[in-house]
Amino acid sequence: MRQRWQDGALLQAADADALFALQGVLAGRNKTFNALFEEMLTAFVLDRNEPKGSISKEQGAWLLSMLDGGEGLVANAAELGLLIRLVEQAHSVPDELASFALHQIQHAAMTGEGPAAKGRIHFSRMIDTQDIANMARLFQVEKGAKRRIISRQEAEMLFDMAEGCNSEDPAWDGLFAETIQAHLLATNQPSNTGGRSLATPVVLADRDSAWLNQRIQHDGRVSRAERALLALVDPRQMAATNSWDKPISQMI
Repeated sequence: MRQRWQDGALLQAADADALFALQGVLAGRNKTFNALFEEMLTAFVLDRNEPKGSISKEQGAWLLSMLDGGEGLVANAAELGLLIRLVEQAHSVPDELASFALHQIQHAAMTGEGPAAKGRIHFSRMIDTQDIANMARLFQVEKGAKRRIISRQEAEMLFDMAEGCNSEDPAWDGLFAETIQAHLLATNQPSNTGGRSLATPVVLADRDSAWLNQRIQHDGRVSRAERALLALVDPRQMAATNSWDKPISQMI
């Protein structure tokens, strides 16, 4: 199988199933196979569609069926590596698969357990440097203004992390704020998705203003990451809305 692949032949579905079956036996313990597993299956998924680099809904459903080892978690670090790499490199990703990928990091941050926390000391309710690096890959931060736009479900998960976890790394505040900002820009100016500068203050439609207000006031306090986000929202928007239960200045 490896030789055929190196010779340029596309993997077949049976080959992909065999790779997952073998990984299930090895359970991520063989580093050489882990690298091959990740590389071959990334090519299998991303090179089969037109345009290349996209993950179809059918592929997303298949990946979820293969990767979900129970309780919404992958089985081992090798599967986590594959999942992150796929979302990082794909031009388009089904929302369900992207949310599943972010859940791996969220679970590690909230509980200190799971494949995304394995191999290092990870306290519960803490977002560490590796968590931030993994999320930056999932959100395709290196692409700048063309980064992947997250779904509303992913945005909800990020707010849950901002409210439920601490972080000693200030990079978390910037990652959270800019990722939510890009999400809001895309939902309010969809024609500019992927091309508008993140330096642009966000002016929100009523539905998004109400959602943002509810999320920030959800636990009665404003976290450091949420303060970073508020700095990116057009202040005229904040003055215009009547949906705040109390002034944000009283909550900070």
